[in-house]
Amino acid sequence: MKYTSAITQVWLDLAAHEKLWAWTRMAKGEVSMLGLVEDGDGGPVITDVFLMRQTCTAASTDMDQADIARLLFDLGAAGIEGQLRAWVHSHAEMAVFWSGTDDKCIEGLGGDPYIVSLVVNRKGDVKARIDVFQPIRFVIDDVPVKLRVPDLGLEEPCKAEFMAKVTEVHAFSTLGIGLPGSMLSGLPSNEQPDLFGSRLHRRSFAMMDLDEMEAAVYRGEMSVDEYMRATGDDSFIDPFVDNGEPGEVANGRHA
Repeated sequence: MKYTSAITQVWLDLAAHEKLWAWTRMAKGEVSMLGLVEDGDGGPVITDVFLMRQTCTAASTDMDQADIARLLFDLGAAGIEGQLRAWVHSHAEMAVFWSGTDDKCIEGLGGDPYIVSLVVNRKGDVKARIDVFQPIRFVIDDVPVKLRVPDLGLEEPCKAEFMAKVTEVHAFSTLGIGLPGSMLSGLPSNEQPDLFGSRLHRRSFAMMDLDEMEAAVYRGEMSVDEYMRATGDDSFIDPFVDNGEPGEVANGRHA
């Protein structure tokens, strides 16, 4: 029988994130931490991590059981001992993977209904899994880990300041769309007035890509009519179309 789970990611609060990586960088070899987990709408959230007294080598950590008991007592006094459902450890310079020792440690820690485990290394690699113990035993591996950033309540102040300081005008409304025909009368078809000055220009835009042409329109170097003609007829050269040599495109750009 195939089982599915609604858990698709693990979140890290800022405090847990900072402590985790600080201790990972400081350790010459492996190091282990235990953490608090809350059930969030978008998946489990590791809200804090604790560094236990431990003996570490380049490839192992042995946490002091008495120190773990003291942490459980303190959390129990605060009424949150049930949140101690995360185990985080570093592989130092090694790759991130689940060793047989890791599997045994996770099994020994248990969890109701699940425990979140992270293995990291000094390069910044992260691997996460969720071991579900209730109502049935199964593992969700390779779960994405994301940083949960707190809402600082700045949305409304930012909106108020934006409305007070920013006037938005449609880009093409300043570039001559809908200009009376008399403004263009008497000009050769390849000449257009410079909307930001009095000079006329005679330029070919066939070899420009879309971004360059749009920038030229905004600068007033290209009229809207020229833009529409260049992008609407067969003379326009798309710089991302193969010109005969694999990988080569116009203007020296590569796909």
